[in-house]
Amino acid sequence: MTLRQGEEQLRIAGIMSFMRAPQGDVEDLEEGMIAIAGVTYDLSCTSRIGSRFAPRAIRETSGYYGGYLQRGEMVEITTGQRMKSPENVRVIDLDDLNVFPVDWDRTADALRDSMRQIAGTGALPVILGGDHFITYPLAEGFRDAVRERGGSKIGYIQFSSQLDLGDTDPVWGSVWRGATARRILDGGTVDSKNMVWVGTNGYIRTDQWELAQELDLNVFTLADIRREGIVRVAQQAAEIAGDGCDAVYMSVDFDVLDGGYVAMTGAPSFDGLTNVELLKAVDVLRRTKVGALDVVGMNPTVEMSGATGQRFAVWLVVRFMSEKVLAWA
Repeated sequence: MTLRQGEEQLRIAGIMSFMRAPQGDVEDLEEGMIAIAGVTYDLSCTSRIGSRFAPRAIRETSGYYGGYLQRGEMVEITTGQRMKSPENVRVIDLDDLNVFPVDWDRTADALRDSMRQIAGTGALPVILGGDHFITYPLAEGFRDAVRERGGSKIGYIQFSSQLDLGDTDPVWGSVWRGATARRILDGGTVDSKNMVWVGTNGYIRTDQWELAQELDLNVFTLADIRREGIVRVAQQAAEIAGDGCDAVYMSVDFDVLDGGYVAMTGAPSFDGLTNVELLKAVDVLRRTKVGALDVVGMNPTVEMSGATGQRFAVWLVVRFMSEKVLAWA
């Protein structure tokens, strides 16, 4: 039995795609579309495992907002901006990308190739993670796609409490989330001058901080944000990451958020960004050269009786997409 045209379902019913977007394959993508994909990998996490369940949790929660758009539009109440669903479908959910939990090399190859194919269509990839280490092969695949389309360089913006500039950990080895940015840097995926860290806070390993200072990396700490404001910092991050680059890859790790606002991550911060600050940063960056986004580190198993983390992840993605495919009235 199928629904008759005009009939609606409960928000919890139906196929679980992001905001009820149609499901499809890479072959269905076109220039200017947004491609949603999940990555259910978290064995590189050094704290509480569980972010592998985030893509499903985020999609399930997104039905709340998808139901609004099925009725035509919704309003952002604090600004009065109206978000209308486009007449032509511009968002496709590609389901989850292939991962091989006990074989990182095979997983990295699969993620790199998948991102290259997705971004190579001219669509804008939005990845629902997964642990932060997945960003490293995804950024490589994005760079490859930009080059295949005639570009040369990409920039990188990372929202995280950590620098992730570690190398080989004595316990975790080379496959651990603390080496994410180091792999991107050492692999030549992005020039160091086009790499930006936003929201770094708390305790950082001394060797990583000394490396950041030695290489004169672009690190905006929480103190910088409190002094200059998140909007100005986001503007500077966009300028630095985009300087001489064709596109920018942006990674948002949930551990950048203050645990008092959103606690659903493996290792919550005690003095991170507020949820409003992160949304303001996204409002700035969605209008820049950012051509790929991942949202990682959200762990739905931490808050079993609530859904604040996945609901915030949905809203962050919606805010980012709004400038691209959902018309603001």
